[in-house]
Amino acid sequence: MKKAIMTSSLALALGVTGVSASHADAAETTQQTQVNKAELANLALNNPSALNENPVHEGAYHYEFSKDGYSFTFDSNGAYWTWEYKYTGAADSEVFSSVVNNNFKQEAPAVQAQAPVAQAPAQTYAAPKAQNYQAPQTYKAPAQSYQASTGSNVQVNDHLKLIAQRESGGNIRAINPTSGAAGKYQFLQSTWDSVAPAGWVGKSPASAPEYIQDQAAVKLYNTAGPSQWVTA
Repeated sequence: MKKAIMTSSLALALGVTGVSASHADAAETTQQTQVNKAELANLALNNPSALNENPVHEGAYHYEFSKDGYSFTFDSNGAYWTWEYKYTGAADSEVFSSVVNNNFKQEAPAVQAQAPVAQAPAQTYAAPKAQNYQAPQTYKAPAQSYQASTGSNVQVNDHLKLIAQRESGGNIRAINPTSGAAGKYQFLQSTWDSVAPAGWVGKSPASAPEYIQDQAAVKLYNTAGPSQWVTA
């Protein structure tokens, strides 16, 4: 039966290169793939939903690299995919990659899969490739890859401190994969853009230093009150 390699829209956006169509009939195929590590790192920090909804590309792969002080890992066995990142302070490294056994039936339908919120290490999500799957709505703040306090000198009142603990456990890099809320105070992007300094508008709250997040939270609290947080 003729085999064909299927490429996801996420793979096209990342500029993934693969095996030519003339090699698609092989029973076992080994593919050397190059990815844009800057784009993958940006997706992990600022657009995790794209990585939760689709793998980097079809087939099994393993990518591991460091960029801007963060270590990133992306894995797939062809049916399930996972990804994670954590702050290590490591210097940038080249992408270590391996891709094997890319055999797909031409008639196989494209499958929409959503990543369940797994109670696993921080920012790691695995989604079975199954139709009509609804991801659980329960969110648990990540337990690992925790960004410790950087010693913010912003004066935060006791109520806001309690809100931060309830929202993220104090993790300034926390991201809710269901709602997209991010950072120590779990800002939605639209709310963040209304109170963040000009240089941080349009960027993920989780990528901002702790004192910037504290300043934005104090501003929102002082102008709109605690009702902006459901955990208040």
